[in-house]
Amino acid sequence: MLDFKKLEFSDQEKMTPYLTADGAIMSDRTFASLYIWREQYDVQICFKDEFLYFLSKNHEDLRTYYMPLSVGQGDLARAMAEIEADSAAAGMPYQVVLVTPEGKDALEALCPGKYDFLEDRDNYDYIYRAEDLRTLKGKKFHAKRNYINRFCTMYNGRWRYVPIDPAAHRDMLHAYTIQWGAARQGDGNQDDYESELRAIDAALENYDALHMRGGILLVDEKIAAYTLAAVDMPGVIDVLFEKADTDIEGAYPMINNQFAIHAFDDIELVNREEDLGIPGLRTAKLSYNPIRLTEKYILQPRR
Repeated sequence: MLDFKKLEFSDQEKMTPYLTADGAIMSDRTFASLYIWREQYDVQICFKDEFLYFLSKNHEDLRTYYMPLSVGQGDLARAMAEIEADSAAAGMPYQVVLVTPEGKDALEALCPGKYDFLEDRDNYDYIYRAEDLRTLKGKKFHAKRNYINRFCTMYNGRWRYVPIDPAAHRDMLHAYTIQWGAARQGDGNQDDYESELRAIDAALENYDALHMRGGILLVDEKIAAYTLAAVDMPGVIDVLFEKADTDIEGAYPMINNQFAIHAFDDIELVNREEDLGIPGLRTAKLSYNPIRLTEKYILQPRR
């Protein structure tokens, strides 16, 4: 049996080697992301033998596990047997999410014909070169440079960028996030905005310990945009949140570029996370020319 417990901040040191062992750049492998969203997804963990197991309990009729992670050369077939036994003991069907292409290949070789693997395209992570986001060089970024140039002309002398100081900025960011969600009242996503507000508050409350970085774009000394990110592993950062006033043309590309200029000196790769299958968001993420996408699969036992 797998003895799951609630994910806690004190688990960070023990979990980190497992999260980074295979080098996969994935938002769901960033401890900061796992921690701040732990209530929303009811994430529980279990260390057993060579593996770290995850269980998300926000499905009433389905046990959802994350791909088990090992620091060394753990017996993956045995780990999957543990998951199968755990779900059987709970009397529920199961699925395993966040399966990498390498994990898929390994399981197909170890357990041929036992599982179906579904592409989870809506949850692929978008990976970019930090240098591209800093410089916006070349024809492929022409439109981004135009947005930024128009912003600088329109708000000349009226804007500035400041790095986030959680002690000084926590209250104003909290208020802005409420305002940002309220402006979208009636779009059917209010529960998501409330969950996101709690996650942002948790990120700001544990800013240094979660290896957070962030920046604010001010226009006339009022927040026009802000972003929050966490260093995932050396040279890699995960952009967790990015919010902007859509009435201020160019605010989104401006905060994106300013954050890259000011916060990416030691960063090579940037994970701007998934598009959730939202057409406009997919278009926006592709417009920044990712160098690759982190593929994810959903494993389902074949019946």
